[in-house]
Amino acid sequence: MKDFDLHNKKIASGFKVPETYFENFESKMMETIDFKAPEKEPKVISLFHRKQIWISAIAAIFVALLAIPVYFSSNTTENIESQTLENYLTTEYSTYDLIDKLSNEDLQNLETSISLNEDAVEDYLLQEDNLDYYLNE
Repeated sequence: MKDFDLHNKKIASGFKVPETYFENFESKMMETIDFKAPEKEPKVISLFHRKQIWISAIAAIFVALLAIPVYFSSNTTENIESQTLENYLTTEYSTYDLIDKLSNEDLQNLETSISLNEDAVEDYLLQEDNLDYYLNE
């Protein structure tokens, strides 16, 4: 293999431009470009279009301001039926779990708010199907 000395020898690029390339370039390019009139008319945007966008934005903000209070007022909790609450507590917690979660003050409030006479307790036990469950517990 021959030694190659870059400092003393110039390397030819290998690309050559024809002699009249730049003189004829413009005329050849203009021949290849086909100048036709546009087939479609340009899109015209009216001045009212910008007003319409502003009016739509203001209307959307107004609707949102009216809808937010309605949404939050509809999400308030309603009174839960006592039977639903009782079913939830009996399925989720045992009696001992409930007692552990109540404080002494809560127990005193329950005792004062619930006034049961013997007739009411007897009527309740007669209506219940799980009488054995209440008697054994």
